[in-house]
Amino acid sequence: MSTLELLQALRAMPVLADLSAGTLTRADLDALGYRDAGAWVTLAEVYHGPTRSWKLQAAARDVGAGLSLDALMVVEKHTRKLLSGAAVTEWELRVELCGLTGTVEEIDRAAAARVREYNRDVADAERKARSRRALKGGKNTDALGLRTFTVTGPEREIEGLLRHVRAGAKSLRLKDPTLSYEQAMYDSFLASRGGGGGPVAPIPYVVIPLPEWAKVLRHEGDETVFGLTDGTTMTGKELVEQVTADHHVAGIYDPVAGPVNAYRSERTASPKQRMMLVTESLTCEAMCSTPADQSEIHHITAWKKGGETNVQAMTVLCRLHNGRNDDDPSQPPRHGRVEREPGGVVFHPPDGSPPRQNPHPIRALSARGLVTG
Repeated sequence: MSTLELLQALRAMPVLADLSAGTLTRADLDALGYRDAGAWVTLAEVYHGPTRSWKLQAAARDVGAGLSLDALMVVEKHTRKLLSGAAVTEWELRVELCGLTGTVEEIDRAAAARVREYNRDVADAERKARSRRALKGGKNTDALGLRTFTVTGPEREIEGLLRHVRAGAKSLRLKDPTLSYEQAMYDSFLASRGGGGGPVAPIPYVVIPLPEWAKVLRHEGDETVFGLTDGTTMTGKELVEQVTADHHVAGIYDPVAGPVNAYRSERTASPKQRMMLVTESLTCEAMCSTPADQSEIHHITAWKKGGETNVQAMTVLCRLHNGRNDDDPSQPPRHGRVEREPGGVVFHPPDGSPPRQNPHPIRALSARGLVTG
């Protein structure tokens, strides 16, 4: 049996069945060096242990027969985030999420988006979700004498904090170009004591179809979800509350054809062009989750090769993918490249596999998603 065949045989459900039956133990897994042995034992208890929902448990095992252990751990991670009072039970959700396909990253994103949809409809969802805010870690010191902690909180609060930190980091890197992005972010965070000071970064655009804007103003679209160019989302109710505040600006999207091209007269996209591009995408166009507000404007045909500064000739890429994009399609591919094709911008992988569009769930709320969806 080849290595690939061995890996294909190592699906989650057979391993969990053996753990439940006792023919495989945690001690066996620990001895073999599997780091997630404890998590696998917990999964075995979930999918093979006693439960009143045994029919749904069996259905989840059947539907998830093709999932890897990593994918099933992702399913369980998001199942635990379902709020009480949701329209489905945890076991109904497990059956649904076990049916997801794709890479572990794609399943992770799709599961998060689906659970978010269910949680939005829960009474007092914001308060219940905020009760899970946390700062964890920071206790263990590594071999370099460094420590790591993680912060979890409502997306708008975290994004508000990071806006201050990013603004400070940008200033620090201008003063000291030798600083990496991560180093500058840390120094800025430390200087601002967690984002409490410093300049406020630009407020993100909210992508709103014109007909929906009328509903929002009439308070008929309170539960409609809109995407923002900083990678977060906002309901109609939250939008009205923000718009009525004297410090907020809302942008309304309506697909209109107009002369917004600069051709070869300017290399840098104008503010109007940037607004159109970031609202079109909401994220980096490569297979990436970086919000459009933190990304750069990319000439699909490189400027040095005659590329024009037109909306249709540009797109949004994060700093990493902008720098790594294979600008010359005639050369052997190294990292892949983006192209604008009918239906939108696609990413051509370097291995020659079919072009793909970024599957991030928030992109359904982008200007392109609203028009084509």
